[in-house]
Amino acid sequence: MDFFRAYKAKGTATSTYFIESTAPDNVDDEAPPSDLPPEYAPHLEKMDDSEKAVKQIAEDLGKGQNPNLVVMVHGFNNPEPNVLRMYMSAALAIGRDPQISSREGLVCVGYRWPSENMGAPRRGARDALPTLAGWILTLGILVVVISLPFYFIPGTANVVLNWLGRLGEHVFTLIGWTAAGLMLMAVLLRIIVYFRDNYRASNYGIPDLIQVIRAIDAEIMRQREQSSRTEPWPRVQLSFIGHSMGGFVVTNAIRTLSDVFAVPVDALNSYGAGSPPALRPEPPLNLIGKTFELKRFVLASPDIPAETLLSTRGNFLASALSRFDEAYLFSNEGDEVLRQISTLANYFVFPAKSKNHGFRLGNVEILSRSFGMIDVNEQDYLRVLRIGNLTLQELYDTLEDAREKRLVTAAAAPEQAPLPKRFTYFDCTDYIDRDNPDTPDTRNNWLALLTFARWRKEYDAEARLKWYSHLHLLFAYVVHHQKPNVHGGYFEGMLSQELIYRLACLGYDDTVRAYGGEAAVGEACAQKQIRMLVSPMLWSNRRANASVEPPRPAGEPTRTARQAAPQRAPQAGAPTPQVVPDLVGKSIVTARDEVAVVRERHMEATPPVSGVEPQVLLLEITRPADGKPAGEVLSQTPPAGSPLAQRTSIEVVIAK
Repeated sequence: MDFFRAYKAKGTATSTYFIESTAPDNVDDEAPPSDLPPEYAPHLEKMDDSEKAVKQIAEDLGKGQNPNLVVMVHGFNNPEPNVLRMYMSAALAIGRDPQISSREGLVCVGYRWPSENMGAPRRGARDALPTLAGWILTLGILVVVISLPFYFIPGTANVVLNWLGRLGEHVFTLIGWTAAGLMLMAVLLRIIVYFRDNYRASNYGIPDLIQVIRAIDAEIMRQREQSSRTEPWPRVQLSFIGHSMGGFVVTNAIRTLSDVFAVPVDALNSYGAGSPPALRPEPPLNLIGKTFELKRFVLASPDIPAETLLSTRGNFLASALSRFDEAYLFSNEGDEVLRQISTLANYFVFPAKSKNHGFRLGNVEILSRSFGMIDVNEQDYLRVLRIGNLTLQELYDTLEDAREKRLVTAAAAPEQAPLPKRFTYFDCTDYIDRDNPDTPDTRNNWLALLTFARWRKEYDAEARLKWYSHLHLLFAYVVHHQKPNVHGGYFEGMLSQELIYRLACLGYDDTVRAYGGEAAVGEACAQKQIRMLVSPMLWSNRRANASVEPPRPAGEPTRTARQAAPQRAPQAGAPTPQVVPDLVGKSIVTARDEVAVVRERHMEATPPVSGVEPQVLLLEITRPADGKPAGEVLSQTPPAGSPLAQRTSIEVVIAK
């Protein structure tokens, strides 16, 4: 029995393979897996034996001095033709990029787990319905049919009234409609395939991906043992690109591949991301198997809860993310597949009391009026990243307050896991670009690819899409053939594809060199309206390896875009820079007004820099205060009179 099928791409400069699990969509399917669609025959060569594909992958990896295996994993609602189209597009994009295709020892693998098209399960919906649910549905429909004449055929109600009475008539009708509606809702949840795909991803996708990685690792070792080479063999770099639910598949696969017994357990509560630093795994964390080392992890619209970035408990994202050298997140505020469909589906399973929690990582947005590389100090990092209604800092404060209240005994708060700072973020909410490599790269050919690109933050960094904008995007995605493609547009735009594949295949350093420096990367993103926020941890590691020029100024809290972007001298006659206003003792309404005035003056007084904008943020923290009226500002940081930096965050404590 073949558990996998494999194909090799024809005519690509980089060795590219497609491996798919043959697990069926339904456990009782009788039909064999479908053959390769005819339109892909000119591009793909079906391999008679999937074992042969593993051997060829291992051979191709052995041809380079720095072998690199990049695995791409798709998301939910993706039948085989859609996945093959996506992976062929990726192979062609990589082939067009000489910076990637010229690398020896690079092998790309597109992995498909069993996912089906939305609406496909409708044919078996009635037969698969449990017996009791089927009875309830039949009874409900029967009651609905019987009750309709009560309201539409004159005289019928009088006959029934003598038997049920008017109240009984309405109760009878309500019960029927409710029973039928509940069962039809269960059928609808089946048809949207989210839960079915989630089950297959967990029980087929993850174990099968683990088996693929293990098989390649074993074959590499087998070939090396048979080789006559005497010098040591290099480790094979292993990187992943995960889209949507594919990010969930990858993170759980890495979590399983990592040896859970590598870390000693000195106490029951020495657990996961919240364990003391002394008990966390020692480097090298990224070595798995006999030959692989984890290098880069690129997530595009990941269907992963935002709270996993902040949780101090063991979670699948913390276990996987801490093992990669570099991590990247491509997201957009208007991803309605995650914001509406995923959050609604997870409403039944995600343990939260408030709608502020449960948003997905694919909806992360950067609070900035400008595009390109965003200038932010490390202490403000969580405050300029928002998911749904709250910034990451507000989410963290909320979770910490809840944790403190539910603790039975007093305990010191654990050190916050630095997971959010491991990511380099690309906010593609307003992304515009061409989606055809054959058209000239001029503004006339640029399209809004993920949203309608209204640039809501042009005058206010904290602006958000309106409720009707979200409805419009959802309607356009469902009815207008995914135009704009709010969930997968990253793999249609030329720049976004280039960034994703370069970062996964080359890493940050070589990607920066390919563009001609960090300033050029920021300028490319600014031109296509992408906001980019570089990970402080990535910057620190690069500087430690002496790979960054010019050197970082002493005492700078974190890398700023001003170090990478061209500097402009202040203009003659420019207004005097502003200072932090005195807000203590004033109402929060007055404080907001004063900060708004300072913000506008600061923007006028500070010369603009490409990819960087002057900004004043107001962070409000509410605390109980006896004898103080609610809404009064009790304290502020920094103190009044402090000079405003390019980006300043004013934190105020307000009486509750």
